[in-house]
Amino acid sequence: MIGQKIISILKDLIIEYHFPLEKDYTFFTNNTNKIKPGSVFVCIKGTYFDGHDFIKTALEYKAALIIAENPKKLSKLPFDFPYILVSDTKKAYALLNYAYYNINFDDFNFIGVTGTNGKTTVTSLIHYVLTQGNQNSSLISTVGIKLNDELLYEPYNTTPGVDEVSRIINLSKNKGIKNICLEVSSHALAQKRVYDIPFSIAILTNITRDHLDYHKTFEEYKMTKMSLFKQLKNDGYGIINLDCIDLKDVPLEKDNIITYGFDKTADYIISDVDYNNSQMSFTITEPDGIENKIHTHLIGEYNAQNLTAAFIALKLLNVDNEVIRHGFLTFVGVPGRFQLVENTKDIEYKVYIDFAHTPDALEKVLKSARRITHGRIILVFGAGGAADIGKRKIMGEIASKYSDLMVITDDDPKNDDPDEIIEHIMEGVDKNKTYIIIRDRKNAIKAAISFASRDDVVLITGRGHEKFQLYENGKKIPFNDYEIAYNVVQKFRKVMKR
Repeated sequence: MIGQKIISILKDLIIEYHFPLEKDYTFFTNNTNKIKPGSVFVCIKGTYFDGHDFIKTALEYKAALIIAENPKKLSKLPFDFPYILVSDTKKAYALLNYAYYNINFDDFNFIGVTGTNGKTTVTSLIHYVLTQGNQNSSLISTVGIKLNDELLYEPYNTTPGVDEVSRIINLSKNKGIKNICLEVSSHALAQKRVYDIPFSIAILTNITRDHLDYHKTFEEYKMTKMSLFKQLKNDGYGIINLDCIDLKDVPLEKDNIITYGFDKTADYIISDVDYNNSQMSFTITEPDGIENKIHTHLIGEYNAQNLTAAFIALKLLNVDNEVIRHGFLTFVGVPGRFQLVENTKDIEYKVYIDFAHTPDALEKVLKSARRITHGRIILVFGAGGAADIGKRKIMGEIASKYSDLMVITDDDPKNDDPDEIIEHIMEGVDKNKTYIIIRDRKNAIKAAISFASRDDVVLITGRGHEKFQLYENGKKIPFNDYEIAYNVVQKFRKVMKR
């Protein structure tokens, strides 16, 4: 990309520049490890590191141009080098990536889903039904990056960086895919990973306490979530869960809002929910009074809400009601979301894996578990490190209220002291309830399953689909709750047969 074109792309952001305009720059990165000779290095200030501190390293690696937003950092280096000073490097990096891949947003329908809980399920549902209905779709979500049915990889972040989002959009363009289903986290919005993307549909599933370590206040967190609607196209629609969201907080005109929920004033009303441990039925009543009887393998009132959000989005994408209903029936669910451990289907107790790592999600999944069991709920849970400390006590309170036996264990401690995390949880635990602390997660899962008897449910929460347990200094240990639980059950089954 010629320097003159870079200037034209960033014109509204540029404060000053000093570099050869005739030079051709072929690669853009914000990671010094990816620099090639002739690269443009964009300085991004992140949560833990500031790219401005690596300018000297970038130049040593033969970066040909530096794009920065902090003039003081630029002036500290004792030698002259090519640079562009901009007002916001995150915005600049996004715009350069879109230009690098020659992305025309008009070629796509962007469907964005945000919320504290339910994002993965809703995006996965929309993507699945679109592909089943012979409409091309790409999925960018926590559990997988997909082009139609092709799984490219499982990402580390809910929403990848803007460079990777751009690459996936470009791959979609090459395959003729129009619909892009994006799971949009609050971090992604704050860090401009989806900057300037015009959404045709934006869905808000709920907003409850989470990520207050990053956003500092709940109000800031809420406003960050709401900012997704500022990227809605003029003729786009915001789909809002009326059971959880006050419409006064939504920065949209009424004509651009479609509501859903159990609330009888919603545009799409949920009713007649009935479920057991393997299937659920409920009714979605449309604004014109048409009733849709939904049958699904997903269970729980919160999943009725998730399915309804997806139903509305699919209708806006002109998918026939019967295609939607059939897709909902055949959708097997998302890994780690109230997922039944397969080898407990035919035995007297059941084991489920769920990603619930917030107070609201934990309460909802425990209430659903209570409805499907005639025995006890044996809960394995902990709390993540490098996260909102305040939610740990609340999760202890919720676990005490809705479970019968608690096995408290490590989640992903990261750089936090695991013992301190458990101390915070214990502040909320009712000491009159039955509980045991087993720090080693594998032994905790083994103990919980060994405690189970007829009609009990063992619920293992917090990590869901995740493949690694995270410890201090970036240490990663291979660990998947489903695999561990499956293997433990298999061993117990063999012993029982002897």
